[in-house]
Amino acid sequence: MRYFTIRILVLFAIQIHGQTLPINFEGDVITSDFVDFDGGTASVISNPQMTGDNTSNMVGQILRNGGQVWAGSKIKLDNVLDLSTNNIITMQVYTTAPIGTVVKFKLEGIGAAERDAITTVSSEWETLTWDFTGTPNDFDDIVFMFDFGKTGNGSANSTFLFDNVALAFGGRQIDLPADFEDSETNHTTTDFGGNVSSRVIDPTNGANNVIKVIKTDGAATWAGTTIGTPAGFATNIPLTLTNSKMNVKVWSPDAGIPVRLKVEDWRDPTHTCETQTNTTKSGEWEIIEFDFINQAMGTELLSVGLDKGWTYNMASIFFNFGTEGSAAGEKIYYFDNVKFGASTTNTIDLNDIGGRVFPNPTISNWIVDLNNTEIQSISIFNMNGQLVSTKVVNLTKTIVNGAGLLSGFYFLKISTSEGLIIEKLYKQ
Repeated sequence: MRYFTIRILVLFAIQIHGQTLPINFEGDVITSDFVDFDGGTASVISNPQMTGDNTSNMVGQILRNGGQVWAGSKIKLDNVLDLSTNNIITMQVYTTAPIGTVVKFKLEGIGAAERDAITTVSSEWETLTWDFTGTPNDFDDIVFMFDFGKTGNGSANSTFLFDNVALAFGGRQIDLPADFEDSETNHTTTDFGGNVSSRVIDPTNGANNVIKVIKTDGAATWAGTTIGTPAGFATNIPLTLTNSKMNVKVWSPDAGIPVRLKVEDWRDPTHTCETQTNTTKSGEWEIIEFDFINQAMGTELLSVGLDKGWTYNMASIFFNFGTEGSAAGEKIYYFDNVKFGASTTNTIDLNDIGGRVFPNPTISNWIVDLNNTEIQSISIFNMNGQLVSTKVVNLTKTIVNGAGLLSGFYFLKISTSEGLIIEKLYKQ
């Protein structure tokens, strides 16, 4: 009888302290509900910073002192989180640590998902957000890791206050085609390598929304922007060997810059395919087409990925790929209307405009003469789809240098004001 009574009391205590979001520490969570790990110590305390945006009585605190760079604490929830519509987690944070401190929020259960937020203030409260759009509803542990990547030292800068952990509406997961107009869709983009992107009004059309990308002067050669959250698109991109194209409307300040598009599986970043093309216009919009049969040099073949059963459900775009921001200077780009399939750009026949490419075959150079049609750019691809050379022209007649090419067949892609011309070349 005594054992039965104790068991009932234990179950009652568990029921009292079973957790769900939102959490505000005003009696819903107590110190013993935390599970600390690897150098993090969590507690519920009276709010020592009852100012600004947070005047509540009680808050959570995590002190980091030694241990691992991922030290923190976690709370078990009663049920798995429903992230189908309320898929953004918000939390108030106070720290004296420097601006730019990484706060990692991790969800655990069947698998795991984690996101980072960066502090923008010091010594005052701010609300940070973590976007889990597209992640499954399989998580019932929430994990707090402050100043992730560094070892705590027990000082004020290793002491973190937090409060009001809640779910917020984030919109539907983005999918193709993506035009960034629907107010019910989450149009978050994910930057890396020094890019800064945001959804803005099209500077050339006030009725249109687009994504603005700043490739900063500190950006890496591989700086890019993922089109969506780290969970990618709602459905897989249906790439096949016979339907291997995507197209994007872009605006660039410079013609002739390389633009790379990468697709991957958000659950496995080693499952990727990349392709690359070049802008042909400066200071105006154009639609550029990406063909994943023509994989970028040094990247995996689409055929290999498909043979292995890989799926692709996330895409990232890279402007001026291969050039550091410090070399190019800070540049602003825009993109819109990300679609699966070939572009609607016209493909025209060389004979229809009275043009010709000669001599073909050649032992050195080809002459491209399009009569009265202006050539915007010319690119040569080898039979593996790899870009060999490219140049901006803005003439009706030009020479294509083939002297340094190995003997064999090549494809010539000519972009004109009338459309695209594709010709097969042979170098003797």
